[in-house]
Order: sequence, then structure tokens, then C-alpha cells
Amino acid sequence: MLEEYLAFIINQLDSSGFLGTRASLFIDIIVSFLVMLPLLSGISIFLAIRKHLKLHQVTQLLLFLLTLAFLGIFAYIVHYREAFDLLLQESSVDRATILVLLVVHAFIASVTLVFWFFVLIYALSDRRRRALPGLYSESHKKAGKCVFTAIALTASSSVSIYWVLFVG
Repeated sequence: MLEEYLAFIINQLDSSGFLGTRASLFIDIIVSFLVMLPLLSGISIFLAIRKHLKLHQVTQLLLFLLTLAFLGIFAYIVHYREAFDLLLQESSVDRATILVLLVVHAFIASVTLVFWFFVLIYALSDRRRRALPGLYSESHKKAGKCVFTAIALTASSSVSIYWVLFVG
């Protein structure tokens, strides 16, 4: 049963996506998730504002883990399944521009993930010590705003990468 499911998943990696581009189904799902991530993160922040702190904690952790999972799937698809060099050749955007965009995107995304990870770790630690909510609430809010901004930047740079690799 599990083998059949995994075979189905692997076959779906090659199927056409739903956004009408050269991208596969999974790439379209991943970019759709990344576009929605600022909204989903904003909803999670709204939960904290409304004092639904446990739900905020769970949603932030879930969004972070989903982002890591989608990042891994994206890396696998782009580098192993779709041959990155072939994607570059199919694009009408010149190789140098794509590589600059990729470096900028990779930097933004990496910083976002690292910072988001540390905000989660410190929040969990502070919560265990009963310093959140409380003593560290203001610093957590500031860090959360920075993470939200970084998530929005990552989402927009993801759309740029999607565009040059699968549309342009």
C-alpha cells in the first residue's frame, strides 16, 4: 500500500501543474503555498493578538514545518527531477539574471528560515519559563514582525523565481 502511494506521488512529480505553465503539479502547489504563506502567517499573528496563544504557537510551528518540507521537495524536484540546467535553457530570461535572482532569493529564504527557527525556539523556551506572555512579549512581537516581513519578501522572491524558471 505504501509503495503504491509513493509510486503515485513520484508520478505526480512529472504531471502538469494547474497554473498553466511549464511547472509540474508539485511546483505549482509549492509556489501557491509560498504565495499564501504571508496570509497564513498573518492569520496566525491575528490569533496571538486575540489571545489564542496555543493556537498561534501550533500554527506557527505547523507553517514552519510545512515550509521546510516544501523547501525539501522543491530542491529535489528542481535539482534532480527537472534538471536545473534544462530549466535555465527553457527560460527566455538570460542565465546571469536568473542566477542573480536565485542567489538573492536563496539568501532571503535562508535568513528567513534561520530567524524564524530561532524565534520559535526562544518562544517555546520563554513559554516554558512562563516569560511569554509577559516579560518577553514586546521583544517577541518585534521579532515576529521581522519574521513576517521576511516571509513576505521570501514569497515575492519565490514568485520571481517561479516566473523566470517556468513562465518566462
